[in-house]
Amino acid sequence: MTTWNSTKRPSERRLLACALALLLVAAAPLTARAEDWPLSRGDASASGVARSEIADRPELLWKYRAEDSAFEGTPVVAGGVVFLGDADGTFHAVRLSDGEPVWKQSFEDTGFLSAASVQGDRLVAGDFNGAVRCLRTTDGETLWDANVESEVYAGPAFYQGAVLITTEGGSLYAFDLESGKEAWRFSIDAPLRCSPTVVEGNALLAGCDGKLHTIDASTGQEVGAVEIGGPTGSTAAIRDGVAYFGAESGTFYAIQTKGGAPQVAWTYRDRRRSQSIRSAAAVDDRFVTYGSQGKAVLALGLDGEPLWEHATRSGVESSPVIAGDRVIAATTRGRLMLLDAKTGDQVWEYDAGGGFKASPAVVDGKILIPNTDGTLYCFGVKD
Repeated sequence: MTTWNSTKRPSERRLLACALALLLVAAAPLTARAEDWPLSRGDASASGVARSEIADRPELLWKYRAEDSAFEGTPVVAGGVVFLGDADGTFHAVRLSDGEPVWKQSFEDTGFLSAASVQGDRLVAGDFNGAVRCLRTTDGETLWDANVESEVYAGPAFYQGAVLITTEGGSLYAFDLESGKEAWRFSIDAPLRCSPTVVEGNALLAGCDGKLHTIDASTGQEVGAVEIGGPTGSTAAIRDGVAYFGAESGTFYAIQTKGGAPQVAWTYRDRRRSQSIRSAAAVDDRFVTYGSQGKAVLALGLDGEPLWEHATRSGVESSPVIAGDRVIAATTRGRLMLLDAKTGDQVWEYDAGGGFKASPAVVDGKILIPNTDGTLYCFGVKD
């Protein structure tokens, strides 16, 4: 047996032990929690539903600034760390607890306009120059990258060891999450600006070709499509086999995706507001809600009957989130609101200025939302 004798004094040994412990913590992979928000709409079905309720009058807990840049992509959260990229090519990792930076990774001549996605110790993000990067969540190191030859405007999804990502060029790519090797691709003759929604082995894509496509997530083969009469870039929210999303025409769709070929279950169109619907919907077992460029947030029953609408002073591109009895919504002129989920009445607001193109993420009762002026806001209850 070899015996190691230390000449260090006890205090020095304690300092070395503490330093080693800190290094081990920094290098450890993030542990997924039920409260995480690892995808842009919270979960694989893109429900936009928070797992925790929020205070009726949340306070500003902290702000994080990206100097001389803008945030347009929704933040994702895993293991107590918030991840988001800015429009000038820097990716940021920030502590959820206090907004302090964990790491930053900058890339030249590019920018991030969409959300990333996190699985395990890997974060995947696409940029507007057509690069898809896989970064290590603990330190931002690039593990692999790939070229999709077109802009990426939507967050990726995951399925059985693959990452799925759409492009402005009209392709859905599948890459092996470990190696970055392309597994397959599916293409249409129009842009794909939505995130793929993965349910029961299929990826649903609402395309600018006026169709909702159903793609086998293992092979990339199309297994069904339904005409929706016009282009859309909205990510479909899925509940009980029904896909909910809006279109540029101002029509909102519910598409039955179970039991054979997909078909339209119902549509809704607000005759007073014919402007486009660019936000994704949020849906739970009570209702579905979405924002409109017609300066309103609307709620419908799951049968398509209108429940309420809340008029805003500007358009709504940010996608709402349902958090218990509240709906979180934000406008293109920098207004963040809490609405009563039953009536649509406003409960609280915060005027941040700038504009909100990104959507909220909700973790541990905290609301996280970035602004086009380069500020990430965190609201909640102070300890």
